[in-house]
Amino acid sequence: MDTLDFRYLTTIVFTSIFSVFGIYHLLSFLVLKHRLLLYYFILILGLTLHWSLYFFLNGAFGGELAALADKASLTTAMVTTLGLLLFTKSYLNISAEKHPILSKIYKVTLQIVVALPVLQITNHLTAKIVWLNEFLVLMAAFMAMSSILLNIFSGVRLFRSHKLNRYYLYSYAPILMAALLYIGTWFAKRYYEFDVNPILLTTSILVTFQLILFSLIIGFKYKAIEEQHMQMQINANKRLEAEVAKQTADLQLAKKVLEDQNEELEKINQLKNKLFSLLSHDVRAPLNNVVTIIELIQQDIENSELKPITENLKNELSDKVSMVNDLLKWSYQQLDGVGLDKEECDLNNVLESIKDEFSRMAEDKNITIEVAASQPTLVVDCAMLQVVLRNLTSNAIKFSDNGQKVVLWSQMNGEHIELGVRDFGMGMEKDWYQRLQNDKRPEIRKGTKGEKGTGFGLVISKDFVEMNGGQLICESEIGKGTNFILRFPANSDNPTSQTNTSNSPVHSF
Repeated sequence: MDTLDFRYLTTIVFTSIFSVFGIYHLLSFLVLKHRLLLYYFILILGLTLHWSLYFFLNGAFGGELAALADKASLTTAMVTTLGLLLFTKSYLNISAEKHPILSKIYKVTLQIVVALPVLQITNHLTAKIVWLNEFLVLMAAFMAMSSILLNIFSGVRLFRSHKLNRYYLYSYAPILMAALLYIGTWFAKRYYEFDVNPILLTTSILVTFQLILFSLIIGFKYKAIEEQHMQMQINANKRLEAEVAKQTADLQLAKKVLEDQNEELEKINQLKNKLFSLLSHDVRAPLNNVVTIIELIQQDIENSELKPITENLKNELSDKVSMVNDLLKWSYQQLDGVGLDKEECDLNNVLESIKDEFSRMAEDKNITIEVAASQPTLVVDCAMLQVVLRNLTSNAIKFSDNGQKVVLWSQMNGEHIELGVRDFGMGMEKDWYQRLQNDKRPEIRKGTKGEKGTGFGLVISKDFVEMNGGQLICESEIGKGTNFILRFPANSDNPTSQTNTSNSPVHSF
């Protein structure tokens, strides 16, 4: 076998070996998506291209391709150097955060390595300066050797950072020897003529051995990464278990506190029930008895001047009995959770009954009660509705002057059914009602004749309206009166009415 055949044979063999390594690690990168494998593939790609240039350098495919291959050797050498720098930087975990100076050196070196092929190609396509091309070739050889020394320095510098860094440094001897042989032979060949085949064979073997070692340390690297991820997962699971245990303990404690609070609330509710039961038997019954006694007294003093006094006393007591009844009904609704008993109420009958109920109280102040019911029906708890209207009517009479009137009304207003009580008396401050809405704190006010009120009536009315899905609205102005509006949605339960409401008593002041 002559020299030419031997060189071709070794080129084919080692180029094939490098190609197999490159394809394997490219496929590994496509599967595992780790940059370390991509950088290793770039390193092997540069070696494969560089070794395969011999097929063209000997002139077998013409002098032009040989010259082009000679110039391309700088590019393939720099691709190899680029891959080696990126591979080392990634393997040793050299980052700007952990190793700022070393990372900056790698950044500058990488920029020079990339710039050299660009400058050579630009020179070849434009100026074609011979000395510049020679200078770039020498710079490429210098950068290749400098990169290998930089990688060795990095391995020594970071030797104790991680045990895998030691493996990298230990495995670096073949490529160092191959670089020294290859670059030294390249320089000597430029000035002396000698047989380079044994040196190239040795270099090829060393590079192949280096690729094997790099492949092994990549395997170690992935094993370490897997162990690290496993340990991180174990630590995360432990932290999660501890957090779950803590949250569970907190929930159990909160549950115990909540159970204790519920038990205490149950006792309080039982106490409230007893309290309102006491109010029912010990307050309401005597008041009713007093009303009965006054009626008996009135029968004996038909023409006495005490007649108006006893009449007023009777009316006031009747009002207080009504208030107690309403308060009890509201309290039972709050405490015992009694459900609503909704039905279709005849608003004409309801408003007329309220008018009749308060006719005597109105007559005492010469007040006229009018009914203007343009909306005939409403689906609601009728008993609650009567409680609300009774409270509002009582207030309207209390805060009206002699000779004024009170209007009980209902109407259809767009998508709502509205009804309410309007008076033309004292009026009320709007912020007073706002306090009622926000804080539910009743305020004691006196009527036009000094009648006392507790403020509970509006609280009860507001709650009853909202429990039935409605809204209690107050329109008022001092000296011009008050209009309380009960607004309910006209849904499927409350059929719409075609009644004209243009003359409705509901107007803003």
